Amino acid sequence: MDGKRVSQQELLEQTNKNRGGKAGWIAAAAAAGLLIAAAAGLCAYAGSYQQVFPGVQLGEESLEGLSREELAERVSPDALLSGEVTVTANGLELGTYTQKELGAQVDTEELTDAAWHIGREEGALGWLKNGWTMLKGRLGGSTKVEAEVSAFDPAILRRTAQELAAGFDRQSIDGSYQLSRDGLYATKPAAGQRLDQEGLVEELEYLEGDPGEVEAPWEELPALDLDLQALAQELNAEPSAARYDVETGKVVDGEVGVRLDPEAAAFALEAAVPGETVQLPAEVVYPKMTAQELEAVLFRDVLSTTTTTVSGTGARKGNVKLAGAAVNGLVLNDGDVFDYNQVVGKRTVERGYGEAATYVNGETVNTVGGGICQVSSTIYLATLLANLEIVERYNHRFYPGYITLGMDATVSWGGPEFRFKNNTGYPIRIDVGYANSKLTVTIVGTKTDDTYVKMTYDLLGTTKYETEYVETEELPWGEQRQKQNGYTGYEVVSYRNVYKGDGTLLSSNVEAKSNYKSRNQIILTGTAGRPVTPEMPDFSQPTVGDAGIPVPPPMPDAGGEPAPPPAQEDPPQPAPAPEPDTDIPGWLLH
Repeated sequence: MDGKRVSQQELLEQTNKNRGGKAGWIAAAAAAGLLIAAAAGLCAYAGSYQQVFPGVQLGEESLEGLSREELAERVSPDALLSGEVTVTANGLELGTYTQKELGAQVDTEELTDAAWHIGREEGALGWLKNGWTMLKGRLGGSTKVEAEVSAFDPAILRRTAQELAAGFDRQSIDGSYQLSRDGLYATKPAAGQRLDQEGLVEELEYLEGDPGEVEAPWEELPALDLDLQALAQELNAEPSAARYDVETGKVVDGEVGVRLDPEAAAFALEAAVPGETVQLPAEVVYPKMTAQELEAVLFRDVLSTTTTTVSGTGARKGNVKLAGAAVNGLVLNDGDVFDYNQVVGKRTVERGYGEAATYVNGETVNTVGGGICQVSSTIYLATLLANLEIVERYNHRFYPGYITLGMDATVSWGGPEFRFKNNTGYPIRIDVGYANSKLTVTIVGTKTDDTYVKMTYDLLGTTKYETEYVETEELPWGEQRQKQNGYTGYEVVSYRNVYKGDGTLLSSNVEAKSNYKSRNQIILTGTAGRPVTPEMPDFSQPTVGDAGIPVPPPMPDAGGEPAPPPAQEDPPQPAPAPEPDTDIPGWLLH
């Protein structure tokens, strides 16, 4: 072989080498065949696989090995939309909702199809891809499908906001108080809160259907504080009974008496929680009588009746009637003070009052309103007999005569006042009537016992009047005329005597002291036409005639000056004195 001898050993190695090359090719071919067979088998297996391919995931959740029915259940709306949305406000959790509850939606059929068709492509190429998908999944690879979740339903979001607001919203509680028969209560103020529903809907929409946590916007509703200082000024008062409303003619309930210490009340209220009602340390006293109870006894009883006879001119009687009418029907609640001048008013011609006799500086003159003191005096005696409290009273300058000594009450506009107080505990009414020259005053009210009053007096002294004779040329010689009545002066002390119904004397107290001045009687004596009395000579110096002999004085005329008229030693008691006019200043009356 080419002239070169080859050894047997070399020939054997060469032969083995040729055989090895052929074997490698055979082995490679065999391996390739095996791979192809395996791939084919894998693809065939993949083509027959009846579960979700390995590595298929929904988000981070594996769907591998699920049958189509199981897959459909796994990707149901309940499962896919179970993510939670939590709503908070003011540090409070208001509510938690699933995506489904808020109206999010997902196409589960499309998602199921997408997950199921992974590894199930059609055609020859798809047949190979399916095998590869199976292999990749087995080797740990993954193929993900995503659920396309819609945004939340706006209508559901608005309804949800309303529901949350209903539980969150709270009206503010202003500081307040309540009076009851068992005490005074106060409520501590508490701020309210209100959810911003539109703002919450916007915050939920920002999630775009995804789970999450939302802080709802809200606002605080301020509350008014309770001013305890002002409350004490408003409430602190003594209790007052039910009373008669003179404007409406109806009985109204009385006022509750309260004594509140603002500092102690503030301490009690501070210890309370906002919105809590607590009892304040205060003394509360309710009236003893309700309006209903008062109505049952209102003006039930006659407390007293007094009648006086009205004399004088028609103008004087008219003044009495007019003043009486001003008082008639007047109601005084318990504690009210009757003021005669305030009730009757100023006595003027425009108001219908006429001129009648009054006293000015101790003299009798005609002025507007004369006679009205008979009304005040009659009322005064009636109040005494009704056992009412006298506040202010003055006696006349001269005893008026139409009423018992010490039982009169003079008044004047801008001068003496007559006032008394209703201290009976119930409303009283003053009824004044005039008929047949009689003035009658009746006080009606409510009696709680059987007591009655008798008025008496002691005469401490009298001052007789004197008669003065005053010459006047306005009357003819020898004629006399009375110019001024004379009045006896009296010093009197009156007593208020209170008796039980059986006649037992309970008390006897000095009511008043009355001092009536005396006034002289004045008689006018006429001097007109008085006879002339001859002038008598002056004999202090001797008169010498022509012969130096003293001349005797002339004899008086036989019809000489008459003797003065005799004085009346015991003149009759004068008629009742007229009263002061209400328009005369008080300093002129005494």
